[in-house]
Amino acid sequence: MKSTTLRGWYAVHRWTSLICTINLLLLCVTGLLLIFHHEIDELLGQDAHPAAVAEGAPRPTLQQLVDKTLAANPGTAMQSLSFFGEDGEHFVGVRVGPPGAASLREGKSVFYDAASGETHNIGGGDTFTGFILKLHVNLFLGFPGQLFIGLVGIVFVLSMVSGIVLYGPFMRKLAFGLVRFGRQVRIVQADLHNLSAIAVMVWALVVGLTGTFLSLSPLIIGIWQKTELADLVRTLPATEPRALVAPDRAVQVANAAVPGKDLAFVFYPGTEYATKRHYMVVLRGHTELEKRVYNIAVVDAETGALADSRGMPWYMQVLLLSGPFHFGDYAGMPLKILWALLTVLTTLATVSGFIIWMKRSKKAIRRIDERSAERAAIANPSMKEQG
Repeated sequence: MKSTTLRGWYAVHRWTSLICTINLLLLCVTGLLLIFHHEIDELLGQDAHPAAVAEGAPRPTLQQLVDKTLAANPGTAMQSLSFFGEDGEHFVGVRVGPPGAASLREGKSVFYDAASGETHNIGGGDTFTGFILKLHVNLFLGFPGQLFIGLVGIVFVLSMVSGIVLYGPFMRKLAFGLVRFGRQVRIVQADLHNLSAIAVMVWALVVGLTGTFLSLSPLIIGIWQKTELADLVRTLPATEPRALVAPDRAVQVANAAVPGKDLAFVFYPGTEYATKRHYMVVLRGHTELEKRVYNIAVVDAETGALADSRGMPWYMQVLLLSGPFHFGDYAGMPLKILWALLTVLTTLATVSGFIIWMKRSKKAIRRIDERSAERAAIANPSMKEQG
């Protein structure tokens, strides 16, 4: 590699690393906590547990939960149903909002135990991990903060790529992973920085790319709405239903169309994720990874007939699968521990790199001061004599 090219890559690595240092440290600390969010919620008593009910006791229908929610919130209209817990059967979230409002952001959710029909305090106030998640995702700045985190992710990926390019030329005369203890402190710090960085190289790229993709999720979902969803609106009847069949009927039709899946969401007609006439029933698989692979069944809200059934486009599947790969929560505790160790190594690489730059900067400042003093002495010999 030519020296000019090498200097260029070094400049890219130095400045991209410095630009994202503070934010990367914040993301590492919050991400480390979020890896164990289930365990933290359990420890703090902030996790959700379904109530015990007698065997054979009748379960409330979805329509009964809807009616109960609308009665408790007069002047609102249905927006969506969400299902979570094991196999999506433990809890149901009923979301209502202003009549005619398409955006789900304008609504509020009431959560029920799916077996007993009793309200459940899920999402009632922010949990500790919920607070950490908001800090990690958008710095409490909403969509602009989310885009900023995405920009930090792009800069971080550039830092990693440039570091990989530089590692070979700088280490070509040394054994892989060598740490030269006994040499100058700065050399040892540089070796430790290179070792920790190269150890997390592939993982850091995966986490950086998936995190960036997740940060751009509002834009990606917007593309889906303007393409796939718009195509549904064009090809399916657009007349609004005179009356709605019960959501239980829509779920029954969706389960028959896409068997062997769990319920994830039911979006009501007129909302941003459905057409004006149809229920949009979203189903998913059982495993931690398959839970992010969604299928959609479109059910006529007036007749209860299946109107269409399709999977998500590739870019939405990539977005949905980015979550488990980013947080490492798809293969149990061993993978979580591995993700945590790699996060710690990334933090060490970030801190050591910043320390190396700070020491180098101090030396550079001293050299500049010394040269300035020498020039001043040459320009004014009387100052040299006084010295």
